[in-house]
Amino acid sequence: MDVTKSNFQTVLEALDDELENASFVSIDTEFTGLNSTEGRSNKLSSLDTPSERYKKVLNSSPQFIIIQFGLSIFRFDNSISKYVNKTYNFYIFPNTSTLPGLPDTKFLSQASSLGFLASQGFDFNKLIKEGIPYLNLVNEEKLRVILEKKSQSLHLHSDASSSQLSEIPADQKRFLNNITSRVETFLQNEENEEKRNAVLELHCNTIQNELIFSHVKSRYPNLLFESSKKTCNGCTVIVKKTGIQKSKTEPSETDSYVAEMQKVEDNVGFSRIIRKITDSGKLVVGHNMLLDLCHILGQFCAPLPEDYDDFKGMVNTFFPRFIDTKVMATTKPFRDLLQNSALDRLLNSLLAAPFRNIEVIPATGFPSYTDNFKNHEAGYDAFITGRCFVAMANYLEDISSSQSKTAAVHESLLVTPFYQKIFMMMVPDIPYMTISGPDLEPSREHVFHVTFPSEWKLQDIFHLFSVHGTVRVDWTGDTSAFVTLHRKENSHFVLSAMAESKLPVGCSVISYQAYLNRKSQIATLSAEVPDLSSRKRLSSPVQCNTSDVPSPKKTREDVKNMKLNKEQFVVSANWD
Repeated sequence: MDVTKSNFQTVLEALDDELENASFVSIDTEFTGLNSTEGRSNKLSSLDTPSERYKKVLNSSPQFIIIQFGLSIFRFDNSISKYVNKTYNFYIFPNTSTLPGLPDTKFLSQASSLGFLASQGFDFNKLIKEGIPYLNLVNEEKLRVILEKKSQSLHLHSDASSSQLSEIPADQKRFLNNITSRVETFLQNEENEEKRNAVLELHCNTIQNELIFSHVKSRYPNLLFESSKKTCNGCTVIVKKTGIQKSKTEPSETDSYVAEMQKVEDNVGFSRIIRKITDSGKLVVGHNMLLDLCHILGQFCAPLPEDYDDFKGMVNTFFPRFIDTKVMATTKPFRDLLQNSALDRLLNSLLAAPFRNIEVIPATGFPSYTDNFKNHEAGYDAFITGRCFVAMANYLEDISSSQSKTAAVHESLLVTPFYQKIFMMMVPDIPYMTISGPDLEPSREHVFHVTFPSEWKLQDIFHLFSVHGTVRVDWTGDTSAFVTLHRKENSHFVLSAMAESKLPVGCSVISYQAYLNRKSQIATLSAEVPDLSSRKRLSSPVQCNTSDVPSPKKTREDVKNMKLNKEQFVVSANWD
């Protein structure tokens, strides 16, 4: 089901019950682009640590946005032992409202990415005209603060005006009472109701003219007060019916404040979907989730932190239980059974032996995707992600020796080892980030960091290590690279051999551990230097540590107040 501004509120109101009854949900996203940076230093490497990979994600696509979000809700029906599914395909576009304080969002797009989406039938007219707006927690709070200050200012102004209104000269009070009585009679006269051109003339002097406009006019919004030309005999105020029926009094400050706060809620928009998913506590399933999570958190929750451990805490706050099917597909026992873990190919493999095809039934009123493939529609991709999870979880039950097997495989204890892990592309010895604890730290004694002159080519590096066998080179810059020995047993001889032989001018070779130590020392020194830049940071820092995660008790307010760079609104894109 496509969801736009026109039916968003209806879907939102129904979502509480649907999530409460859900067994699990699966998600997917589509973006405006992938990578906004060039150069070897930000290129993905097979030797990236989880922290380094996260930094590269922050640097690679800071301004791309999610424009489509797929949410597929799976509910296990015990009466038929099958999963029933509801899938929503949300179109998302930044706020175009002119509400004061609302950010006028700027974002990047990549021609190849948009062209690809267009080739898949993406409706960009629907996106721009009917896309659902959003505000993350930080921007929402900024807007609320602006409106609070505005309300306080109006209240103070109103108090000052009321004070001034009470200062009526004693000799003019009877005059004002008489004028008010005449206006009331004029307003209530039934004959005047039919005569739109009827007028009331109020003769007065200059001081009385000002009193009429300051004390009487505001009480009658349906009447038009005009001051005629002054004469030697004083002046005349002409009172007319406007012909436009208004409420007896103007909206109160409270009414205006409530209306503006409702506009804030309307502009929070799609972000409320993410908050409902978080509050539900349901298992969230995705595929190759690093970029999806970075986009979702940065765009709909709060700016992403620069620190990797803070990122872990933030993920656990908003997604206390999630599974990445890419992690499942690339680790035992599935990695020996599946040749390709790309989402569409993964589904095809899981529909064949040794896996069992698990039927998923669309709920009443929701179309079936069975005969209508829509690759790279976020809703469809979310749906097949959920199907892949069910198939793999079911296989774990099939090969289990346990006597208490369940058809409701989302409840199986066999899937819990996959919780809170995010797939790490291209890194064979660290296949995933561990969000709920310490990451894997494999031995890399056979890896060396090399610096060399800018004119060096790949062949020069091969020649330098030729006596130690074949190597793999991962460039880290124009004058540096990691070199990995295929024959690990030779790693103990590299540094001694390099020391005995004279290295070329401008060339150095150090162990991987020495490289990490040097990098850590530089980071420590940088942290000790006072920050003299003019860049503003959010106040009231609350660190989001990983020592107590995953914990759904950490509130969104904690994350909103984390010490984050408020200029850094970083998102990323899906590689698979």
